[in-house]
Amino acid sequence: TAVRRMALVAGIALAGALYLADLTGMGLVGPDEPRYAAIGRAMAGSGDWVTPRLWGQPWFEKPVLLYWMTASAFRLGIGPDLAPRLPVALLSLAFLAFFWWRLRIEWDSRVAFYSTAMLATSAGWLTYSHIAVTDLPLAVFFCAAVLLSIPWVARQERAGLTAAAACLGLAALAKGLVPLVLFLPVFAFGWRRLREWLRPGTLLAFSVCALPWYILCLMRNGNDFPRVLFVEQTF
Repeated sequence: TAVRRMALVAGIALAGALYLADLTGMGLVGPDEPRYAAIGRAMAGSGDWVTPRLWGQPWFEKPVLLYWMTASAFRLGIGPDLAPRLPVALLSLAFLAFFWWRLRIEWDSRVAFYSTAMLATSAGWLTYSHIAVTDLPLAVFFCAAVLLSIPWVARQERAGLTAAAACLGLAALAKGLVPLVLFLPVFAFGWRRLREWLRPGTLLAFSVCALPWYILCLMRNGNDFPRVLFVEQTF
């Protein structure tokens, strides 16, 4: 109907205003955002997409997903103030569309609309959509994995497990072991059917998304990589 079309246009315009307008109006914040931006810029300049480096030295504080996002923006010629933040804002908007779509499938359009509107206008989500740190990529792919797992938990349907495993793998590229630990309650709800997560397609989806970078980074940098990332920074 015309009313729905007008509401959709208004929603898109509001989302653009909230998420894309004036992304560079404030300088990079705190110690983390400038550091991550510098690592992404160095990665784009060096062409080394495996070992994150800060001021020429390997830096293993966080996994690589955010650095890849930032480096890709730099390689596209986006300016130094916008390149770190634009990929995060676009990822946030893409997730809001995905969030609406999944809730509409599981419940109905009304639930999807109000839930997405609440998430999109919440202070925390908006804030982290405007800064280039690892929290938003982690939240996006972890929550996508949870949403895709709902049919498995609620109705014993396996159709979404491969995509859920892929998203969980990307979440592990964003923040290491953290999303795997946070995902344990999902496994607990369906613990009698956990073997379904061990099917070849599901394991392959997770492995393809998560493991190649960890393996390559270990091969190139030796034991310093797991010691810093897992022992010092995670545990």
